[in-house]
Amino acid sequence: MAGIVAMGVAAALGIIMGLNNTAVFTSSCVVYVAVSLFVQSRLEKFRTRLQGLPQHLPDGVTLERTAERTTERPAEQLPSGEGNAA
Repeated sequence: MAGIVAMGVAAALGIIMGLNNTAVFTSSCVVYVAVSLFVQSRLEKFRTRLQGLPQHLPDGVTLERTAERTTERPAEQLPSGEGNAA
């Protein structure tokens, strides 16, 4: 919706500036794509942030967070054949 509104505003500005029809159409399309991509990226960031929130749980149920434990060995302890494939 924001892209369509921006496209209309760009078209109106192009007509006021005296651009020909091709230039008005082209600039309106560019503005539409730019605004649409911007809004899409903002919505994706918002959705990603919402995924980190805990979901609604029934009464009496607690949410326990357990950290995943990873065991990393220093490079000198890696068995032969493992490591960088350079």
